[in-house]
Amino acid sequence: MKKFLILFLTLSAIIFISSTFGCRPGSANQPDTSAAQEKAQTTSAAEEQTSETELEKKASDENAGVLDIHVWEGYLPEKVIEVFENETGIKLNITLAADNGTMITLLEGGGKADIIMPTQNQVNRLYEQNLASALDIDKIPNYKNIGDSFKNQQWSMWDGSAMGSGDTYVIPYVFGTSGIVVNTARYRGSLDNAGWEILFDKELKGRVSARNSAESVMICLDLEDIPRSSLITDTESTLEKIKPKVIELKENVLKFYGTGAEIMDMLKNEEVWVSHMWDGGGRNLMISDPKFKYILPSTGGLGWTDTFMIPASVQNEEGAYKFLDFMLRDDIAAIVTEEGNITTVSNALEKADIENKEFFIYTDEQIKGLVWQLNFPQSVIDAYTVFWEEISLS
Repeated sequence: MKKFLILFLTLSAIIFISSTFGCRPGSANQPDTSAAQEKAQTTSAAEEQTSETELEKKASDENAGVLDIHVWEGYLPEKVIEVFENETGIKLNITLAADNGTMITLLEGGGKADIIMPTQNQVNRLYEQNLASALDIDKIPNYKNIGDSFKNQQWSMWDGSAMGSGDTYVIPYVFGTSGIVVNTARYRGSLDNAGWEILFDKELKGRVSARNSAESVMICLDLEDIPRSSLITDTESTLEKIKPKVIELKENVLKFYGTGAEIMDMLKNEEVWVSHMWDGGGRNLMISDPKFKYILPSTGGLGWTDTFMIPASVQNEEGAYKFLDFMLRDDIAAIVTEEGNITTVSNALEKADIENKEFFIYTDEQIKGLVWQLNFPQSVIDAYTVFWEEISLS
């Protein structure tokens, strides 16, 4: 009994000491889990960070393998696509541009693109909204292939507040003109020094067409010898001055055409004998039938350039620069001319395997005589668009 009492007191003492110092009997053999838990949490956080990094790298790799581009129809032949993809391993995700407004609206709405092709008279709208990226020309070695007359154009540079100085933002690529197509089997008048006046010839009433756009307004400005800059300084008054001329044009045309295919059919079917038209369609008509002749009017004709731009929302900048340099190669520009019957600003025409090269050649004098569309503010564009629609639809 005495031994039992001693044993009982000993055990009680041990329990008292253990509880007092926060220990449990046998705890010396139990692992301390706090360090293990902390280590596990650290490991988990590191794994999450690694996972996020891997996802970002995967997304970056996917972007590097694809290039989202918006181009005009006929500017990117299948052969060119195939060569680019084979040489670079980059897949081209191509969207055909319906008009400049569609490309601009895409970017305004937060859409993504790696390359777009705005026409030179629209680029100011992208500059002013910070939707374009300044170009590093050193990353485009084939920039040297662009004809000197197209480099450092006023509309290609932007200093953050105005065009004409600062960084280069666009690369001119496809160049063309708007002039007059004449069916010489039907129209027997002289074409020497002929001008836009031919569209107003009363003897051709109902046999004439012009484009259903504000470009027809510009034709009337040129005929009235009114500078296009007047639309900026005095918009409403200038539009009122040319209103009688625009109405005269409307009364003489069979209809204002909407698409290139429509006017091609109208000319081939001899519904109309004379029309305002782009040079690409004019060349196609001359090649198909020698009775058609494309001429620049005496006032010089309208000049335009479709450009390459890298938007500020670019996802694959490295691929975008590879694409620009690739498209400026002489051998590639030659294919674009061969397949699309269009003229690029590079010096590649002599390498193109085409007949009737004379249809693609412009002299320096002709280029200097072209009337280029100004980069109008949006308010002016809205004003002359409404003016045109009110007359053409009335």
